[in-house]
Amino acid sequence: MKKVLLSLFMIFSLFIYILPAYAQSSNTSLFIKAKQLSLNGSYKEAADLLKNILKNEKSMYIYDFLIENQLNAGLVDDALESSKQAVKDFPKEAKYLHLTASIYKTYKNDNQAAYEYMENCLKLAGSITANPDYALNTTLLALELKKYKRAMEIINELIKSNPENSQYYIVRADIYSAQNKKRQALKDLEKSVKIDNNITAKLMLAEIYLMQNNEEKAIKLLEEVSGDNENLSAIIEQNIGKIYTESGNFDKAIEVYKRLAEKLYGKSKAIILMQLGDVLNKSGRYEEAGQVFEELTTLAPRETINYYIAGKFYEYTKNYEKAEKMYLGAVNINPTYAQVLKRLTVVYLLQDKTKEALKYINMVDELEQDVDYYLLKAECYSIDKDYKTAIQILEEALKANPTNTQVLAFLASLYEEEGNIDASLELVKKALEIEPDNPLFQNFLGYMYAEMGINLDEALILIEKALKKEPENGAYLDSLGWVYYKKKDYKKAYKYINEALKYMPEEKELLDHLEAVKKAMNK
Repeated sequence: MKKVLLSLFMIFSLFIYILPAYAQSSNTSLFIKAKQLSLNGSYKEAADLLKNILKNEKSMYIYDFLIENQLNAGLVDDALESSKQAVKDFPKEAKYLHLTASIYKTYKNDNQAAYEYMENCLKLAGSITANPDYALNTTLLALELKKYKRAMEIINELIKSNPENSQYYIVRADIYSAQNKKRQALKDLEKSVKIDNNITAKLMLAEIYLMQNNEEKAIKLLEEVSGDNENLSAIIEQNIGKIYTESGNFDKAIEVYKRLAEKLYGKSKAIILMQLGDVLNKSGRYEEAGQVFEELTTLAPRETINYYIAGKFYEYTKNYEKAEKMYLGAVNINPTYAQVLKRLTVVYLLQDKTKEALKYINMVDELEQDVDYYLLKAECYSIDKDYKTAIQILEEALKANPTNTQVLAFLASLYEEEGNIDASLELVKKALEIEPDNPLFQNFLGYMYAEMGINLDEALILIEKALKKEPENGAYLDSLGWVYYKKKDYKKAYKYINEALKYMPEEKELLDHLEAVKKAMNK
């Protein structure tokens, strides 16, 4: 019986030793499978297997791999729970406190929770200097939470332990800056640069110099960084260009952007050319700005906006041939581009090409037919002296826009041309009611009164108001002279009409008015 019992005992003992080995073998198999799933991108399935392993075996390596897969699978809450469990299972391992803090900070945006875990991490480490990385992370979290006293306490301890670490001075400069202590921040950044020519410190220093309006020092630092770091060169030079632009030093900005444009290509070059075009525009070099945006059309041949902007610059400099070319380029890409069609109409009207102007204004889609559309279309017929059609167009516009003063004024001028003076007067008065301080309308009504020989005192007041706003406007000076002519004050009439001719020397109507005054004065 003892022999049998002994045999049973030995078998039982064997099982005691075999079972853990068998479990370990099973875990190994599961781990290999989890590894394969992870490599194939099946992170959730891998995580499920790893959780099963942890039921039998508490392993730091398994925890690490589990949390990695959970995060890769986007299971942030699960990863956080696993990390917290690892903290419980391995209470003497600071890395899990750090990992939990990282998840709170990076994935949950919970700086307070992250900070609490990092403070526990420091306690576990034993001292601030025991693990500088943990200490630095705690400092940065304290800074974000505006715990400046604690942040400064930690960073000062780190600097004391390693006074040649340039990064520590940058962090302390950040803490000083957050408290608006610019002088101390500047001192730390200069120290960081002195230690190892730290690029980050130089960039931060440049920013402080800019805040102090010390552009010369800022640009000098940025140029140093640009020369030392080819990868940052284009970005920094771009910023230098912006600094020159914002300070009004357009010539320097243009020089920087032109130099950059020669180095770059593709989309990067396109961005620089847009900035170059902008600063050329600000400096009043419109023709050059047009050329830059025309160059952009070759880099981005399907971007209609570049054709449009180039066209506007050429139009502004009265280079109508090139403006037309750019606008047509945009229309070829998008035939319904309303703004371009309207600008094309303007360009053709400025060249008295009413047939072409009408062609493109008629291409504007019905949904895009705004006030500008009606005004331009009416102008096409007005130039050809087809006042009847122009009036019909503006009357239609007035129905939809009864308070638009541009429509009212244009229609009033057409009624006057057609001899419908009462209708013209009514519209001008209505426009003046809407915009009582508009010098154009003040002069319009005053001149009409003068032409009709009525309300001359009121006409005088209206035109003098207009001239107060625009004292060198030849048309207004002529109107004032014409009122005095109608009041038979020929001396003043001669004075103002003669002065008007300085600004509009070839205007036939003014010459006729002066001739009438001379005749009245027997000159």
